[in-house]
Amino acid sequence: MRRFPVLFTRYKLNQIQPKYYEHPDVFIRHLEWAAYYCIMFEQKWNKLGEAFPIYDKRAVYWVDPFNAKAKDKHRLIKGKLYKKEITTMEEFYRELDKLLKPKPLGKALKDKKQRTAQSAYQKEQLGDAFIDDKLLLSKAKQSAFQLAEDNADKDMIVAKANKLVKEHSSETLSTEQLDTLITYIQAQVDKHLKLDRVEASIIDTDDKNIYFMWGKIKRQIVKKDTFAWTNTVAAKQAHCSKGNVKVIMNKLEKLGAIKCIQKGKSGSFTRRANLYRREV
Repeated sequence: MRRFPVLFTRYKLNQIQPKYYEHPDVFIRHLEWAAYYCIMFEQKWNKLGEAFPIYDKRAVYWVDPFNAKAKDKHRLIKGKLYKKEITTMEEFYRELDKLLKPKPLGKALKDKKQRTAQSAYQKEQLGDAFIDDKLLLSKAKQSAFQLAEDNADKDMIVAKANKLVKEHSSETLSTEQLDTLITYIQAQVDKHLKLDRVEASIIDTDDKNIYFMWGKIKRQIVKKDTFAWTNTVAAKQAHCSKGNVKVIMNKLEKLGAIKCIQKGKSGSFTRRANLYRREV
């Protein structure tokens, strides 16, 4: 009869399966093995082997490549596991997701550089009123959609800004920074409300799928924002087949409504969707 450590009792064996056992990067495979080893089996190899026999023959071949060629970012996660700074599989997968997030390439990289340059310019222009808190600004941008839906006035936007600071800011904002946040939210709300001449061109296609897809994008994404759009998500949003998504998105790009800045890549481990930017 198999006996598993106390930590393992929090998990059900038939619900826990390695996600990255077949990942092409052996460093990722090794890190997942290390997570099971440290978190679920209290660094007892024999118990891990009993629960997951697949590791018995292969895990040993990942150790030497990891020790020889792993980068600092890989070693950092492994160090956290052995120091018990990561104590659950959920925490581990969140850390691993940071490594697996695809790097921007081509147009996506150019777009990122433009945004970085814009941020530097704003910092120079705003001085002490500049907000260097990506989480707070991200939450502010997300809030703009609902504010636009509610036809929010200035008082509602000010109240929302104060609430966001209370919930998501690690530091108290100065009066000048709070004014910056309010102005930022108002600008995002205005973008959601603004229509453009491209709308007429989309309507003139007489294609309800194209118009419906654009409507979904326009409601959720503001002008010049980038967004990941998989075939599955797009088909669900526009209530069309996955096979039609590429044609629809290509048409929207030709009409100037969106621009594809990074092509997606299929595969179990790529996590790379098509990346678009709303142009109007």
